[in-house]
Amino acid sequence: MRRILTAFLEALFRVLFTYDCRGEEHVPASGPAVVAANHPSYLDPVLLSLHVGRPIRFMAWDALFRVPLLGALIRSLGAFPVDVRRGKGRDAYERARALVMSGEVVGLFPEGHRSRAGWMEPRLREGAARLAWETGAPLVPATIAGAHRAWPHFAALPRPARIRVRFHEPIDPAPFRDRPEEEALPALLAELQRRVDRSLLPGVKADLRMNVLYAGPAPAPRLHEVAAAVLVGLVLLLRTGAPRSLAASLAYVAYLLLDWRRLPQSRLAKWVRNGSAVVFLLATGPAVWRAFAAPAVAADAALVAIVAGALFPYLYERRRTALTFLRGVVWAFALEAAAQALWPSAAGPHAALALYAAAFAIAARTVFWRYAAAILVLYAIGAPLLIGWSVGLSLHLLAGLVAAAVALAFPYHLRAGNLSSAVSLAPAEPIE
Repeated sequence: MRRILTAFLEALFRVLFTYDCRGEEHVPASGPAVVAANHPSYLDPVLLSLHVGRPIRFMAWDALFRVPLLGALIRSLGAFPVDVRRGKGRDAYERARALVMSGEVVGLFPEGHRSRAGWMEPRLREGAARLAWETGAPLVPATIAGAHRAWPHFAALPRPARIRVRFHEPIDPAPFRDRPEEEALPALLAELQRRVDRSLLPGVKADLRMNVLYAGPAPAPRLHEVAAAVLVGLVLLLRTGAPRSLAASLAYVAYLLLDWRRLPQSRLAKWVRNGSAVVFLLATGPAVWRAFAAPAVAADAALVAIVAGALFPYLYERRRTALTFLRGVVWAFALEAAAQALWPSAAGPHAALALYAAAFAIAARTVFWRYAAAILVLYAIGAPLLIGWSVGLSLHLLAGLVAAAVALAFPYHLRAGNLSSAVSLAPAEPIE
């Protein structure tokens, strides 16, 4: 039951949080051990349990075991009930000690509560160190990075964020057992915190930079955003000759100016702004196609769905990578419009946009790129086959490839002094 549950949760977390775990081999395959980690979120016991082959026994409030479904879930993951009322701490410790003595792995969070800032707080409870010191079981430090951004203590629901779990080399308590308790326990805790902080602090700093970025002022209208509005406006005006055809472009420019000067900024506001050019082009695409006297796009709902799916991984990507991709979508639309003028095709947008997204994901090694690229390539070929293949579709496929090449050759340039200006298209280095 546990293996089925952890496999399902791991698949879910890989999609929601691009979850990754390394170093699980540091948890002994048999025999007693104590796992101690920082505690940034509600998810931590599950995050630590997913990749380890044996249960990690975490303490959990006994009332939770009486909640339908939740009780069965946490019990199957290895949690054991404790009475959290004042004065009952010794009983909980003795239960944990008995489990370690019987050869099990017990997990503890020395902070004693969820972190308020994301890093490991300096005042740690001695329970994990005492367990290792008294029983001789190895103390396995673990770092959870990114979970504070995914589900901090003040948030009711989780949100997309990269989460990385790292198990470090165990601390052998034997050298500490010859020292007096008042020296041994602080020394063990200090070594535990040193190993956790070494890989935690870079991630915490990155989270703080992201929070500052989300709360910061909106950028002025970007070149590719203005280009999308101008491209659509010019095509419709030249083809129809009706001044009212400029309405959509003018409304989009007005939104850009309003966001720049007036709208309050947040994570959601930044996401909406970053994707606004793609939404604008999808919304005005049918009118542009009609202006070119091209056939209506077949299965337009499927096209919108595949583009939305292609955008999803960029919620997790670094800002420069995401903006490079989004600017490239404008190139893909422009080149596909040119292809429509030369060889009209109802399947052309399916081929061009999907192949652009696939080529970019492969070249930039973006989040989920192996899965995303395979799906997008199959779609770029399969959808036109179902709609109606023609020799001219090669021109539309070429439009997608050229757009990806241009986007990758000229990555988005972040303004000097921007918090993310040193970020490149390469994926982030893993924490230790």
